[in-house]
Amino acid sequence: MYDCIQLVCDQGIATLTIDRPAELNAISEAAFGELKQALLGLHDNPDLRVVILKGNGKAFCAGGDIVFFAELIRLPASQRPAAVRRYIGLAHEVVELLAGLKVPLLVVVQGAAAGFGLSLCCLADLLVASDNSRFVPAYIGLGATPDGGLSYNLPRLIGAGRAADLLLNNRGFDAEQAQQWGLVSSRVAAGDLDAEVARLAGQLGAGPGVATANTLMLLRSQRLDALRKVLDAELDSFADCAQSDDFVEGVTAFLERRAPRFLSA
Repeated sequence: MYDCIQLVCDQGIATLTIDRPAELNAISEAAFGELKQALLGLHDNPDLRVVILKGNGKAFCAGGDIVFFAELIRLPASQRPAAVRRYIGLAHEVVELLAGLKVPLLVVVQGAAAGFGLSLCCLADLLVASDNSRFVPAYIGLGATPDGGLSYNLPRLIGAGRAADLLLNNRGFDAEQAQQWGLVSSRVAAGDLDAEVARLAGQLGAGPGVATANTLMLLRSQRLDALRKVLDAELDSFADCAQSDDFVEGVTAFLERRAPRFLSA
């Protein structure tokens, strides 16, 4: 049914896998479309108890699709905002669907979680990471600003000062730090990741359905309203950045595997 993702449902546990391992699970527009379709189906599934979100291969998610960004910078500056709004607008629909699930969202990280991948991590009710995980904001290095709700969720989870340091300096951090800061719920050796995820999913799935759903509603109700406003602001900001020379330089430098030389004051 899908080309860019996998969806397996078994005894109330849905495992949603980003399946672009050659691209380190960077999410293309087609992949966002498939995620949206799958999540809409999960929202309508009365037997659903848990959703697991993971990536296939050595990385969880390297963020947005660099192929899209490479094509974007070839457009005239005036045409880039419309393309950004289409692509990130679809990404934000996926974020709202994940944030609005009535069952626990268990995110599983191995390897890199960069850019939008870090945004996905911040949506988790429980986040399980292997010891080899690495989290990188990435946006400022491209001459862009966060999307996927990262500018709201990351400060809420780890504190405003620490989030500002990470986002403004594009500072990466490992699984041990992420656990100390409260982003990661459980940290295990890479070989134990599947077993820990199965244990947690089984535990959550065996819980009282109504009480679990109501607890999630209480935890999320105010956050969802704020998140929707932030997603709109993030989209406006990213579209604005996409018109800048610094964005062109940031994407070009990434493609050329060199440090960016930003021009604007």
